[in-house]
Amino acid sequence: MKAGKLTDVQIRNLKPGPKPYKVSDGGGLVLVVTPTGAKLWQIRFRFEGKEQTLSLGGYDVVGLASAREKLLAAKKEIKAGLNPSAMKQEAKAARRTAQEEAALTFERVTAAYFKVRRDSGSYSEKSDREIIGRLEKYIFPRLGARPIEEITALELLDVLVAVKAAGREETAARLRQYSGQIFKFAMRKGWTKMNPAGALEGIPELRKSGPQKHQRAVRTPAELGRLLADMEDYNDGIVGAALRLQPYVFLRSSELARGEWAEIDFADSLWRIPAERMKMKVDHLVPLARQVKERLEGLRKLTGGGRFLFPAWSGGLAPMNPESLRRALNRLGYGPTAANGGHTPHGFRSAAATFLREKGFSGDWVEVQLAHARRNKIQAAYDHAAYVPQRRKMMQAWADFLDELREAARAEGGAAGPQSGAIAQRTRQKKERGRHD
Repeated sequence: MKAGKLTDVQIRNLKPGPKPYKVSDGGGLVLVVTPTGAKLWQIRFRFEGKEQTLSLGGYDVVGLASAREKLLAAKKEIKAGLNPSAMKQEAKAARRTAQEEAALTFERVTAAYFKVRRDSGSYSEKSDREIIGRLEKYIFPRLGARPIEEITALELLDVLVAVKAAGREETAARLRQYSGQIFKFAMRKGWTKMNPAGALEGIPELRKSGPQKHQRAVRTPAELGRLLADMEDYNDGIVGAALRLQPYVFLRSSELARGEWAEIDFADSLWRIPAERMKMKVDHLVPLARQVKERLEGLRKLTGGGRFLFPAWSGGLAPMNPESLRRALNRLGYGPTAANGGHTPHGFRSAAATFLREKGFSGDWVEVQLAHARRNKIQAAYDHAAYVPQRRKMMQAWADFLDELREAARAEGGAAGPQSGAIAQRTRQKKERGRHD
């Protein structure tokens, strides 16, 4: 159609054709009529020698007079050296960013964080569900709908103090830990600049009151020997293999259960655990005694084709649940109601620390092998590689000591610990594979 000033009557009478066509109102303002009957405003202009198009919207929303006003505004921007099309795109992107930031609530960031964990295959889905359940119960009602970048340490502290006041000190401590992981994830994504949970670490309001709870552990070498003999008779596949290895390396249950074959250096007889898997977030070296290498060689025939030393039974795409180790000890008769006080997986660390010091090994060597926190954080960065030759001898002596204790217990009458022969028989027959995740 010939260029010229349009009228509303003319525009309303425009009919769609088989192809889109344009009608000019002059000055670069055109109306595009599509085959579907839609009538769309556009401004055609040149900027820095290049043809540009600025879309204004449909005639049903932007009337003729409004379209002409937008044309005048665009011409002023062009005269001022501005590109109205580029400015519109920037404004649109800014609005989208603002909307996304408004949607970044603590609850939504939590969902994003746990999705990344699940996709990595490094964490148990069951364990994650338990953590999310605690967050939903205690954190979300107060902070779930809040933009994550606006949450302050005082707000989080109020929630955690209320949980502690309700008699759930351990839950409050765990919630601070979980929240810290979520805030760190958001910081890596650029969604927030602060980790309020980190500011609450070690403050008096969240310290546990009363005497510290000690992990249950056997008290004498003879008791440890009987426990080791009982464990040798625990025939429950992956969990049994992990349980029998734990005394020799005395890692924390989570560090052991999530071990990966890529971390094992058979040639150098070392287990190299990266900082992100350690509680203290420092790389850790475990010298492998002869007995440990032999057990790992046997395990490699079973699980060496996958990523994890101890994969979950459900497909092997995730590691076993660390809680399986405690359950196994309970089934062996070393639970909290055991006559001798029982034993937990963490008890192996306590037993190793006590017995090694009693046998004259340096406390520094023991502390480094336990991967305990160091007061001097600069020194801590180097501790993982400290005393390796000495620790090799210590770990081999420790492994030999464990073997001697186990064989002595067998010589005195076999596995004579809390688990009776009848219970042992039932344990060997019972298959728990579906319960270990």
